[in-house]
Parts: sequence; C-alpha cells; structure tokens
Amino acid sequence: MDNLKESDLYSPVKLYLEQLGYDVKGEVKDCDMTAIKNDELIVVELKKGFTINLLSQAVKRQTVADSVYVAVPLPKTGYKGEKYDDIIRLCKRLELGLIFVGFSSGAKAMIDVVLHPHQCPPIRKNAKKKYDIITEHNSRTGSLNTGGVNRRKILTAYKESALYMVKLIFDNSAMTVRQMRKMGACDKASNIVQRNYYKWFVKNDDGTYGITTEGIHALEEYKDIFE
Repeated sequence: MDNLKESDLYSPVKLYLEQLGYDVKGEVKDCDMTAIKNDELIVVELKKGFTINLLSQAVKRQTVADSVYVAVPLPKTGYKGEKYDDIIRLCKRLELGLIFVGFSSGAKAMIDVVLHPHQCPPIRKNAKKKYDIITEHNSRTGSLNTGGVNRRKILTAYKESALYMVKLIFDNSAMTVRQMRKMGACDKASNIVQRNYYKWFVKNDDGTYGITTEGIHALEEYKDIFE
C-alpha cells in the first residue's frame, strides 16, 4: 500500500468495466478513465487516497458524463471505522459512485463497487464537452494511456495519427500523403503534415515528406505503441 501508485488502480478497474461490456480508455480529455457502452459515458477518477482534490475533479466530470465514479484503495481499516462511514456519506451527498480497490500480497486486486450514483435531480450536462470526450475516446486505436500516469505526455488521437505517419515514413523512406493514406493514415493526413504542429515532418522538393530529428525522438519515446 505504501508504494501504491494511481496507475496501479487503473488495470483492475479497467478489467472490471470491460467485463461489463464497456470500451475503456485512459486519460481522455483530462478524465482518468472513460468507459463507453452504446451512448452511455462513464468517467472514473483515480486517486491513492480519498481527497478534496479527487472529489473536486469528480464533481466537474458530472457536467459531461452520465455517471461518475471515484476509485480509491480500500482503507487500511477495511469496512469498519469512522473514515469508511464518512466516505460513504460524502459520496452519497455528492451523487458519486464509489469503487474500492483492495490489494493483498500475491493476490489479484479486488474490485468492490460500494455505491452507484443515485437517481437524483439531473445535473446540467455540457453536451459539447461530452461529445468531445466521446469523439476523442472513439478516435483512439487502443488504450495507449494509463489513467493516473502523468510522467509522459498524453497521447491524443491527433498525436497518435501523426505518430503513425512518422512510423510509415520511417519504415518506407520519403512518402507522399496519398501513399500514406493508402497505408492507413487518417483522413486529416494532409492537414497534419502541412500544419506540422510537432515539427516532425519535412517536405522535400519532389512533394514527398520525410521526418525530422524530433520525429525520430518521438518514435523512440512512444515506441511501445507500435509493439
């Protein structure tokens, strides 16, 4: 428990939601976890402890998600004691779902959904932000970000598309946009190389594109996504 990281909570919660039929991604539009099934959007915020910061983040997510849960390690005192009762009481008042993740030496993490968000007067939703989160979630090819991880910059759908194009050029030498599209580059390929936001591309005199030193470094940083 003393060495527990927020990212340690991610995998067991992700597995639990996937077993319920949700498509789960990490670090989408500042949300630690997003889970989508049909048109339902669930957001889960992860923290090593039950804090004001956690509750503040979760309440903000209520404006865009259909349901919001907070996931924390099971308190050292377990299901007894004043702290446990206080956590339950506060989550009920804020209409937040509560997930405890239990860890024990050599055993599989245990998921216990103590509370589901109550049926209550609807919280006003921001439809545009909800749409943006769902669009970003669905644009990712996989769960390439782990919720709760802050050391590496978040891989957005835009950056993922740009990285794929860098990898194509790296593997095939200089390429045209048309050639990249034929090999799976996204519809916004022209915009990505022309805007060149990350300074990863260089245009050659013959109209093909190569990659810069920055592009090579980006491939090394994110090499795990191509494995």
